[in-house]
Amino acid sequence: MVVKKKMTIVLGIISIVAISTMIMFSIYKSSEAYRKANAAIQWDCSVTCAEKSTPDSYVITYSDAKIFSKTGVLTVQNRNDFDIIVYLLCEGKQELVSGSIPAGGCYSFLNVTDEEHTVGIHADVGENTDIKVFVYDGKDTEPYTR
Repeated sequence: MVVKKKMTIVLGIISIVAISTMIMFSIYKSSEAYRKANAAIQWDCSVTCAEKSTPDSYVITYSDAKIFSKTGVLTVQNRNDFDIIVYLLCEGKQELVSGSIPAGGCYSFLNVTDEEHTVGIHADVGENTDIKVFVYDGKDTEPYTR
């Protein structure tokens, strides 16, 4: 009888520890830090503004990075103090335009195929201004904070 009671207590403790461990692991796997650490792909698509836009010329500066999505979603992170507009260009396809992405904000392009894309960036800034932009494969990003 005493052995059965001890076994029941030991099994109960082991069950509680196992359930607690599973819950802690599940919480960690759903955290932003875990998702970012395991992000499939990230590209630095930062550029230097080629020239200032004027009423007669709308300037888009293109990044050298070639990007593609395995998840079907590409998320752009604006790491600037000003708004930007991002263009995804893919040969033979219509370009995708983000609309205005606010300073520190993100924008996700949905239903992006696994074909290679080029990133174009427009910002109303002066010539030679650095424009910091990161692109992630997937939707697991949060707005950039310094």
